[in-house]
Amino acid sequence: MDRKLSFKRLFVKTKKLWDKIPVRHRGAIITAIPAACLFTTLGGWVWSRENTFRVYQQIDQTKTIILDSNQLLKLLLDAETGSRGYRLTRNLEFLQPYNTATKEIPSSLKSLQGKILDNSQLAKLQNIEALSQQRLKILEQKNTDVKQNLLAKPVAENESSLKEGKLIMDRIRAEINTFQQHEWRKLDIYRQYLNNIQDINSNILLASVSISIISYLGAIYLFSKLDWQIKGQELKLNQRNNLLQGIVENVVDGIITLNEQGKINSINPAASRMFGYILPEIVGQDLELLILDDKQQEKLLPWKFTNDKSCSPLSVLGHGKVGQPFPIEISISDLSPGNQKIVIIRDVTERLRAKEKLEANVKELSRISLVLADTNETLIERNQELDQFAYIVSHDLKAPLRAISNLSTWIEEDLKDKLPTESQYQMQLLRQRVARMEDLINGLLEYSRVGRVQTKSEFVNVGIMLAEIIDSLDPPPTFIIEIEAEMPTLTTKALLLRQVFTNLISNAIKHHNRPDGRVNISVKDLGEFYEFVVADDGVGIDPEFHDKIFTIFQTLKSRDSKENTGIGLAIVKKIIESEGCMIRLESQVSQGSTFRFTWRKII
Repeated sequence: MDRKLSFKRLFVKTKKLWDKIPVRHRGAIITAIPAACLFTTLGGWVWSRENTFRVYQQIDQTKTIILDSNQLLKLLLDAETGSRGYRLTRNLEFLQPYNTATKEIPSSLKSLQGKILDNSQLAKLQNIEALSQQRLKILEQKNTDVKQNLLAKPVAENESSLKEGKLIMDRIRAEINTFQQHEWRKLDIYRQYLNNIQDINSNILLASVSISIISYLGAIYLFSKLDWQIKGQELKLNQRNNLLQGIVENVVDGIITLNEQGKINSINPAASRMFGYILPEIVGQDLELLILDDKQQEKLLPWKFTNDKSCSPLSVLGHGKVGQPFPIEISISDLSPGNQKIVIIRDVTERLRAKEKLEANVKELSRISLVLADTNETLIERNQELDQFAYIVSHDLKAPLRAISNLSTWIEEDLKDKLPTESQYQMQLLRQRVARMEDLINGLLEYSRVGRVQTKSEFVNVGIMLAEIIDSLDPPPTFIIEIEAEMPTLTTKALLLRQVFTNLISNAIKHHNRPDGRVNISVKDLGEFYEFVVADDGVGIDPEFHDKIFTIFQTLKSRDSKENTGIGLAIVKKIIESEGCMIRLESQVSQGSTFRFTWRKII
């Protein structure tokens, strides 16, 4: 029932759209449909012909490959048979099939390689070639042994030699059989594709003929309706004339008609109010009665108006029966049939006042824009200088740190057992301080780039992103991280969101007081934003330190007891706030910590 209603609504909507199109356009569309069907049929025939020819070529090539592989197997069998006959009889005539096969097998393999484009088939053919060469070498060696044997009677081959030959030939047969099965499957696919092409071509032809017939019937129906539609349009035209008359009498613009001699023939109420004349006073007068002459206009407002007669609309000063001249715009158009004209007059006094204010505002905005442009260029230069400075500082600071770490390692390796235990501990502590310093440099660089580096938006599944983050952090096996099943999918700056989640989850794992801790990640839809929650059951944070943890370089534990730069949460807060969002902490001592942050749905 619902499907029938939907179809009926679609039909009614389509009919309304069709009725809105002019009759001549509808006729052109219906006439063009058979032509389009003809071209479609022709294109389908060309497509079918080209694809059929190509498929036939592929079928022929596949058949040739199968035949060539059979020929290769036959040559190998001929070589096997000829060699065996020679070894049994010592008659050189039996070697003729062997000699012929050994000459033709390389060319047969080369011919197959030139016809095969499938890498898997090429690999199989190379395996067949290797096995063939292996078998031919064995046959050649046996033939040589027979030639060198001076005994009159043939020597019986041992059982292991016969089994080896049989095993190789069985492998060759199996490989050629697998090779041919693949080609037979391809042949079936090509034949099915050929059938599909023929079906498509038949469907295209049937559809084109059907649409052409329907279009022909539609054209007959359309042109039969043309007559009564024209009559209906005449009726509508009369109604529109009456409507136009009502509009002319009530429109706010002045409307004046001129007869063939250019004299005023009629005037609407708006023009009468504008100039202070009634129809009997103005009928038969020239239009110049309502406009100041050129000299007076130049004397009053020479910078605002032009008397260029080619200008449309024409901006001049109007002159009423009483009062001061006022600015107007005049548009003059021809009325057909005849040589009558219609004049539309608009009082633009208020518009010019608004224009003057707008021009003043534009000048001020232009000045502000120039200031902002200069400021923007300055900011760009400062950002470039800051990036260059950060790179140089990073490079110059990291190099000596790596040298210190390497030197301490070398010293420890050189001294080995001579170094006291306390000194070894000091060396390890030194390398930890170096690593912390390098992390601190990296954190500072990352913190300085937040909000300045452009990050592209991507389509992100938050559930998949969280799974990847947890996998990369590699929490202890006893640590449980739960994710709500319905995480959103949105278009956002994936790199920044990943960085926020990584820092929050990493902190929850790193600063937990138990290896069997638990972290829960959930989400809430707030309309324009999502609110993500990362909660753990760790030691918690005293409320007096809630603001401190988001400050750069601030840590709640000694750096000697827990390696930490104090930058991670500062970066998190800076990223979130730079995206117009917010983060807050809910925590009490021994009651775990809950970080809540908002994130825009669409960026």
